[in-house]
Amino acid sequence: MANIQAVARLAGTSRSTVSRVISGNPHVSPAAKAKVLAAIKQLGYVPNSLARQMRAQKSHTIGLLTAGYFPTLGDFLNEFAQSAQQYGYHVNVYVTRNAEEERAVLANLETHLLDAVYLMTQFNDWPVIEQYAQFGPIATWRRLDSPVIYSSYVDHYPVYLQILTYLAAKHFTRIGHVLSAPSSTNTKARLRAIQTFANAHPRIDQSWQVFSPVQAGAGIKAAQQWLADAQRPPAVIIYSDYVAADFIATLRQAGKTVPQDCQVFGFDNSAFGRVMGLTTIDPKLGQQAQNAFHYLYNQLHKQQLPIMPITPTIVRRESC
Repeated sequence: MANIQAVARLAGTSRSTVSRVISGNPHVSPAAKAKVLAAIKQLGYVPNSLARQMRAQKSHTIGLLTAGYFPTLGDFLNEFAQSAQQYGYHVNVYVTRNAEEERAVLANLETHLLDAVYLMTQFNDWPVIEQYAQFGPIATWRRLDSPVIYSSYVDHYPVYLQILTYLAAKHFTRIGHVLSAPSSTNTKARLRAIQTFANAHPRIDQSWQVFSPVQAGAGIKAAQQWLADAQRPPAVIIYSDYVAADFIATLRQAGKTVPQDCQVFGFDNSAFGRVMGLTTIDPKLGQQAQNAFHYLYNQLHKQQLPIMPITPTIVRRESC
């Protein structure tokens, strides 16, 4: 029976390098990793601690990848993990900082340390990630049309048009926007909605726009810009409840009130929104998480657990 020493000899590497590859450690050169994986495959080597699950080709573990913590992640993870637990699966969270670390986790599909992967964030180009789908199912929160990767995204274009229509009915002549990174697929969808709405309502000024690639500090920055602007809009749509909560808190510190001085519309119906009394959008995060797990489970077991259609709705509270 092959052992780790035999793998190292065949690959021409050290035992520690083999161990790092097996454990998914990203600090291995691509060339060394390829040699180790080839040797493992040739020798049929199975790590002792994982032999039983790898013989069965199942670890009953799903990897969830994220570049870091953001408030909606906690809500999504809670729902996703609960769905997984109902069907005997564990969820491992991996915080990846670059494309190499992301690929190191995806490689765990090939060695059967993970049965499936869910991507909250993404560093590698999708064609690179798609190559790993041959070893196990992959799903993502990102907007994507792929034959081999399932996307549980909600289309923000019609949702944002719904928000703008709601504000137009309240007779605002100026509407501001706090958006995430311009390169974000959700931001692009929202910008298309803004343009569509502008074509139908050319007299409504939407020129006040603030972009922020990360949520931390985004609400404070946007509020400071709003306070400094003599032509500040009386209504602002903000891309997450967390950012909106910071925005409102900063206005209050400056002696302003919501909704009297500024009406604020959030997004994602998080705990921040409930505490701050935010009018917001409920994107049915729990259903998104359940759909994502059901897809992965169906691919692994040839089952037909339901994937339900999602219809986001406005949650009206006192902020707008």
